[in-house]
Amino acid sequence: MEGSTWRFRGNSRNLLQMGPFGAAPPRTSDQDKSAIWSPLATILWTAVIAFVYLVAQILTATIFAIVTLRHLSRAEAEAAIRDLPYDGTFLFWCTFSGLLLCVPLIVGLAKLKRGAKPTDYLGLNAPSLRQLLQWSLIIGVVFGLIGLVSTLLRHPPSEFMLKVYRSDDPRWLLWLAVAIDAPVFEEICFRGFIFKGLAESRLRWYGATIITSVLWALIHLQYGWYEISTIIALGLVLGTARAMTNSTLLTIWLHSLFNVLATVAMEISLRQVPVNN
Repeated sequence: MEGSTWRFRGNSRNLLQMGPFGAAPPRTSDQDKSAIWSPLATILWTAVIAFVYLVAQILTATIFAIVTLRHLSRAEAEAAIRDLPYDGTFLFWCTFSGLLLCVPLIVGLAKLKRGAKPTDYLGLNAPSLRQLLQWSLIIGVVFGLIGLVSTLLRHPPSEFMLKVYRSDDPRWLLWLAVAIDAPVFEEICFRGFIFKGLAESRLRWYGATIITSVLWALIHLQYGWYEISTIIALGLVLGTARAMTNSTLLTIWLHSLFNVLATVAMEISLRQVPVNN
């Protein structure tokens, strides 16, 4: 890497300049490497973010349990606690608390680095209309391909999401969680903060894309191996979009779009799959 430009070599550069990818990854304004956290510092700060997120989940679970379980009998409370991970309303408050605490922390960490501008550091730049439309189409194609593979493999819908979707009342809270809360926090964290610190190192943008995709998948271990593999694949697409457009705002939209499509598909599956007693 020379300066702060993500370079391509040989034919790969020509390929990535075609179609929806546009030009090679843009320069990160006038920042030099001294204004960017090193890969080690990035990982250490990510551990801090993860700790704060965990604390937010524990506090949310505690408050939620106190509010919702206090009028239940012991047997009812024990059953409710067992079902808590599948409670859509509970998941909304968990994602919301993570968003509320961790996004300001991430912005603060970007600002803490001398010479860094949080908007540039985290890629909070608006994409062009062409980029928005082209990458939205790509996400639609990716979603369709995943659906096709699932059909060919006869892979059933995620049991976890089926339980969550059945349990959620009011259901609009779950929609807020999957369409806003999760995409905003996860993209600013993974494709924003972590990606920046890794892509400006010897790992370059492709190494950063692979690593952030795997790390992103690791926070979704409630799913099965197939769903985790699709999350990694989606992460590779989102990381490439981040590199090609320098816009985390775009990846937030793409992440949200994919989640909405998946939730609509879940609604359709819910009407077809009988409830197990």
